[in-house]
Amino acid sequence: MVPERHTYLYEAVHGARTALDEAGVRVALHIAPQVPAAERPIVERALAGDVRGLLIAPRWRTADLEEADYGWLAGLRVPAVIMERRPRPGSALHAVDSVCSDHWYGIHLAVDHLVSLGHRRIVLAARDDSPTARALRTAFAEIAAAHPAIDGWTIVLSSPNASPDPVDGPLPPLAEILAKHQATGAILHGDVDALMLVQQLADSGVRVPQDCSVVAYDDVVAALGSTPLTAIAPPKAEVGQVAAELLLRRLDGKVGRPQRLQLLPELKVRASTDRLTD
Repeated sequence: MVPERHTYLYEAVHGARTALDEAGVRVALHIAPQVPAAERPIVERALAGDVRGLLIAPRWRTADLEEADYGWLAGLRVPAVIMERRPRPGSALHAVDSVCSDHWYGIHLAVDHLVSLGHRRIVLAARDDSPTARALRTAFAEIAAAHPAIDGWTIVLSSPNASPDPVDGPLPPLAEILAKHQATGAILHGDVDALMLVQQLADSGVRVPQDCSVVAYDDVVAALGSTPLTAIAPPKAEVGQVAAELLLRRLDGKVGRPQRLQLLPELKVRASTDRLTD
């Protein structure tokens, strides 16, 4: 089960399907609509049939919605693997199998790449309506604050619809934010917002990468921009594949204690980043 209109997670579905098809296991895909707490009734209806196991990536637009799902997910009557989500340590879902990308490492790669090119003031323009978005924001604040080469950093919302809470008034243009913070590097989450923000920069006379180097986070369509974007690519298909393989081993009794697996993203260098020049 994955949320509707979620291209990123559909790649995980393809990875899972490959592993399950090879094992001769029938796959039934369920799509959760974009309403709060949509997953539970769909899962309960599915489990009323002949279902042996569950792969699920809940939407979890807020931390409160995430916490509200922990109890019933932990009490499922069939084995389950949580995909691309990292339940809070110590929660009821902590001891349920999960496979996700190591987003802390992804942000580390992005920051390290920009710093290696001489950028010392960096902006993160990110969503704030998913577990991935919240993980990226937390990781960036931690890494940027501790990095000895970074002179300044800030986090802003990537678009008005990128938050579960209403945005009061228009967002400041990214070019204005970069100028205010004297930033020459930006990390943008996710790809569609990144492409739109790069176009916004061009409209404001900010050249990428000559005036500002940009790293996108997700790498679903980042390479398709008029300026192909350097991007952090989480292992989306591999997350699904490894989650499916873990579920199969669990069903066959080949796994003992619960497993929490993290897979490392990689950096794809393209045309949107360059060395800072005086």
